[in-house]
Formats: sequence, structure tokens, C-alpha cells
Amino acid sequence: MGQIENHVNEVTDKAFVVMRTYTAATIAIQSMHSSKPGSMQVSTAPEPRDILWNNIYVSKGAQRTRSYIGEFLVKLLICLYVIPIAIVSLLVSESALVSSSPRLAQLDQASSVFSVAIALVQPICIVGLQQLLPPLFVAIGQAEGRTSFSEVQMNTFSRYFFFQVLNVFLVTTIAGTIFDTIAIIIEKPESAFEMLGNSLPRTSSFFISFVILKTFLGLGVELVRVVALVQAVARYVIFPNSTLRTKRKVMLGMRPIDDPGWFPFHKILAQDMLVVVISVVFAVVAPLVLLPCALFCFFSRIMWTHQHLYVYESVFESGGQFLPKIFCR
Repeated sequence: MGQIENHVNEVTDKAFVVMRTYTAATIAIQSMHSSKPGSMQVSTAPEPRDILWNNIYVSKGAQRTRSYIGEFLVKLLICLYVIPIAIVSLLVSESALVSSSPRLAQLDQASSVFSVAIALVQPICIVGLQQLLPPLFVAIGQAEGRTSFSEVQMNTFSRYFFFQVLNVFLVTTIAGTIFDTIAIIIEKPESAFEMLGNSLPRTSSFFISFVILKTFLGLGVELVRVVALVQAVARYVIFPNSTLRTKRKVMLGMRPIDDPGWFPFHKILAQDMLVVVISVVFAVVAPLVLLPCALFCFFSRIMWTHQHLYVYESVFESGGQFLPKIFCR
């Protein structure tokens, strides 16, 4: 109630109407309430826990302006993120690391374990770069004036999925094919498509390592809650004399170890959808990719079922609104 009392002198153009029956609510949503199209919009209200009360007082015009600015910032960020993704794909690829040092080349030929370790460097760097954008996309969505956190998550899911397909899948594929054959293409431009067609399946080794890394390292870290353990240790070191009340609060973005918070649907679903895209694209040119993708889906089913039943708490219910967005992808 404190959030509402802070805006007691402000006027909002939004209102909540409670219907006694589901039939009445359905009729009210489908009816026209104004002679001017677009002047009044009626939709199903989110539950109270899902509402961002501070954004209720953002006017329709201000929300439209903020959404334009937010879309521009997101598009600019996605376009500029191509640069670090491409640089990482070029500098820390397996061939680049081996060619940069004769010692690494000797170890790569002498030990299969070391060869596998070198192949995992590029996927680890790509996964690390992936984790930087979801919190930023959530902040942009909230600043746009959206009225519910589920709406912010769904919007962030769409943006993050587009980012991954463009910057992780396409840029990595191009960096692994065009830059390897650019010299030959310059000499013989007519052989460009043939060279790209022959070298495209070679990038499947990266995506095999990428999916294996997500399967065993990513899911393993989530299962044992390494991030929660690190946050608990950091809270103990930074706030050693905190009281019982402050221990239950979120401090510097770090939660108590027994308070996992809400489940980040926008980030997890977008990352899992990238694995689906990889499996569909490389199913024909490199069928071996399907094996780690199948293992990822199998272990994800078991691990996320456990996490939802015993770890994460349901902060709000959106009524399955994520399902259409997932299948549209």
C-alpha cells in the first residue's frame, strides 16, 4: 500500500474493474467501450502480485514514447553486441588458440583432454557474454512503463531470443565460415557459395561443445545452486554484523540462500529455445548435433522439474501467456 500512497496526488488513466462472473468479464473485454477506436483499451488484468504499481501512473502517451526509446536502445544494443561476439568468436576459437602458440599446438596434439579443454574456451566466453543482457533488458522493460512484471518478462524473452539468434547463432556461424575462407573468396568470388557450403558443417563442432557445456556445466551449476552459494558467502563477508531482519532482505542485489526468488522465465526459456534452433538448423548438415541437444532436453526436463517443485517459489501466475510466444518462435 505504500507504493499507492506515494502517488495519492497523481491521476492515472488506468482502472481495475472486478466482475462477479467469468462470463461478464469475457463480454466486457470483447465489447467496444468508446466511439473513438483506440481511445480506451480493455484487457485482462494481471493479479495484484504481478502489477508494477509505480508504472500505473505512467500515461498512455508517455508509455508510447518510452516504448519507442526502449526499442531503439534495444536494437542499438543488439547491433553493437555483434562486435564483442564476433571478436570473441575469432580470438578464442580452437583454431585461433592453437595457431597463436606453438606450445598450445603441441599440447593439443599430445593430449585429447587438453584438446577438449581448448575447444570449451570459446563456448564458455559466449555463455558469459550471454548473461550480461537479461538484467539490462528487464530494466529497459520496466522503464518503458509496462504495468505487469509478466509483461516485462515476455517482452524481455522476445528481445533476448532475437539477440541470441542474431549474435550467438548467426554471428558465430559467419565468424567460423566466412573468416576462414575469406582469402579464397577474394581470389575466386564465384566459389563463395561452394566454400561456405563446405565449411558451414565445420562450425557444428562449436555448437556441439556449446550444448554439451550448457548440459553438464550450466545445468549442474543450477542444480547445486552455485550462484546462491556465492551470494551467501559474499553477504557474510560484506555484511558480517547484519541483524536477523536485514538477513532476510535483498542487499546489493543478493538474496539469502533460502530465498531463491522468482524464476527467470525470460532468460531460461530464451536460452533453451536457442538449443532448439541449433538442433533444427544442423539436423541435416550435421546430424551429430542432435545427440547433445537431446541430452540437454532430457536433463533439462528432470532438473527444472526438481527446481520448480523444491526450490523456486511462484511469485505470480500469468495464465499460460508464455506458451503462444514460445511456439511462435
